[in-house]
Amino acid sequence: MYMTNKSSKTINIAILGAEPLFWTTCAIRFFSVILDGYQWTKNNTDYRIATHPLSDKDILKGKLKTSNFDVLLIPGGGVGDGLSIMKGFNSSLKVRRWKKNIKKYVENGGGCIGFCGGTSLITSLTTGKNRKPTTFVERQYNKSSLGISSVTSYYKYLAFPLFNLFQWSHPEKIGTTAYVFSFKPGVTKDGKRINSGGAPIDFKVNKNTPIFSDYPDETLRIRWWGGPALIVPKNPDREISILAEYPKVDLHENKSTRIHAWKYTGGILGLIFGFFKALRFIKENKLNLLEFPMLTYYFAGNWKVTDKIIESDLANKPAITAEIYPNENKGRILLCTTHPEYMIWQDGHIEDADGKKFNCLATGIYQWKDITKLSEPIDDNLTHTWWVVRRFIAWAAKIPDGDLPPITKQKVSEKDMSILSKSVFWDGTLLSQIENI
Repeated sequence: MYMTNKSSKTINIAILGAEPLFWTTCAIRFFSVILDGYQWTKNNTDYRIATHPLSDKDILKGKLKTSNFDVLLIPGGGVGDGLSIMKGFNSSLKVRRWKKNIKKYVENGGGCIGFCGGTSLITSLTTGKNRKPTTFVERQYNKSSLGISSVTSYYKYLAFPLFNLFQWSHPEKIGTTAYVFSFKPGVTKDGKRINSGGAPIDFKVNKNTPIFSDYPDETLRIRWWGGPALIVPKNPDREISILAEYPKVDLHENKSTRIHAWKYTGGILGLIFGFFKALRFIKENKLNLLEFPMLTYYFAGNWKVTDKIIESDLANKPAITAEIYPNENKGRILLCTTHPEYMIWQDGHIEDADGKKFNCLATGIYQWKDITKLSEPIDDNLTHTWWVVRRFIAWAAKIPDGDLPPITKQKVSEKDMSILSKSVFWDGTLLSQIENI
């Protein structure tokens, strides 16, 4: 009887879990379901992924080492975007040491992946040739850079909707942040209500790269939720590959994804209203008082729609890149401005909120409508790009190109669906809506 000797490999992933601005994110739950315990076999090797939470304190204590973890994963939302703001205060000794420890990890050969806001944290930021980063958020994102990537994030404009100093005369200058904070649950053609922030976009993929070499189509629909474009230098100091690009037609040129800028008109009284509404909401839902600042922001009003369009300026620019750190250890860095961990849908269009008298970010000012009926069960929509996440992890962990995980959708277990369902389907409560901003 002929016997073969199989080998095995466990890929240990550190998922950064700090949320410094009371802005929660469901991405960590998704990554845990997608990655933890996932197994596949290629070329006589059994591979298994194991995930581990990692805090800021862990990094400061030196626990981020290549002997402990193959890859550092930085989610978007409350983690990546929150840290992109807080780590912009780079005069702090702790911040400098935190960045230094991550950089040392990559220099020693570790892999690092940033999704959406995680990409913004890793990179410096540009707002183009004609102006420097000027808003508070732009400056913080620029200064938060970890110093490990030669790729730059690009936003035409970037500001928080309420705190944009130019919002009265130029509300459109909040940029694609408008796609982040402002959606009420979407509606499918058969009446399902889903949490549907951002937009599913058909990205052009580069099939000359190992991650997409055996993918059968030229484009791949991935959920986008306000992420930047990427700028690759003309003469980089390392090997860089563009894995995917934004489509030729920009978001604001597409009638389905075009949105108007909204203007905050509430003044100080609107903030006071938000203050008291947030206190009542915390008491009614038995929430942590630490969530008070963000809830005040969400409940402040009133907001009025304008005739100005949010211009994204993303067309044809890189959306996903891969690079090799230029030293003998060849750490791998992957930047993904999208959210392949999240569900996608087909068709539909974005509408401004109906003409009610009072509008705020908590209740939403945009909404997806006429979405094509979701798959039954929802597995096809939900797991559409989970294989991409797993391939990113395997590539960053230096798994051989021929051994990357398979391209496949999957059946979601009842246990996993119970973990994710509140992030997918709206349960009818305002709390659920706010938790999925």
